[in-house]
Amino acid sequence: MIRIAVLALLLVTAVSARAFDPGAYLAPRSDRYAVEWGGITLGEGTIALSPDVDGCWRYSSSTDPIALVRWTYGAPREISRFCLRDGEIESRHFQYVNDKREAESFMLDFDWRRNEVKTLKGGVMTVRELPGRAYDRFVIREAVRLWVIRHAAGEAPAQAEFTMVDDDRMKTYRFAVVGREIVKTPAGSFDAIRIDRIDDPRRPFHYWLAPSRDYVPVKLEHLKKGKVELRMTLLP
Repeated sequence: MIRIAVLALLLVTAVSARAFDPGAYLAPRSDRYAVEWGGITLGEGTIALSPDVDGCWRYSSSTDPIALVRWTYGAPREISRFCLRDGEIESRHFQYVNDKREAESFMLDFDWRRNEVKTLKGGVMTVRELPGRAYDRFVIREAVRLWVIRHAAGEAPAQAEFTMVDDDRMKTYRFAVVGREIVKTPAGSFDAIRIDRIDDPRRPFHYWLAPSRDYVPVKLEHLKKGKVELRMTLLP
């Protein structure tokens, strides 16, 4: 009986350690999504996470648009390189590339020793000061994901702020854990945690993260003036 109790205690301890360790939720993955803009099907997108050098990570987004969209707008790609520091995501490098609209392409390089970020766009380099913590516009999604995991483990509040760095601006978003909902996607139905952006009622975001898939988003929506602007749903 004592041996069984000890084994049970060890099992609970192991599960709790995983719940509180953000690094345990960073693992190679690749997820495909159906992408809509304003109710129009654009094609598919793939979001992938893979190990990088020095124990860091590469977070990437690639698109496979339908022919008309590819011809008129291109197939944009986003790549973030980040590391974990004190259990938090730390942006190191970001690149946005669109072969059809090269003027929109840009890069960000983060220097946390100097608390500054360098932006290269159109051959012009600019330097901006960074706040205490900030994320590039793509990897901020992964930062939100880790916060949700902490909240589910009782280690974080139900609301949190995240500062996003773009090519020409920095903006602070506030997110809130709303509750749980059943979400239907082409990949199946999921019991998901819903996260809302709450700082700007004109431009809310909705994210649905499924604990059964290690809290990976199974659906997301960006709205503008009450209408869905961007929608992504998980594919099989």
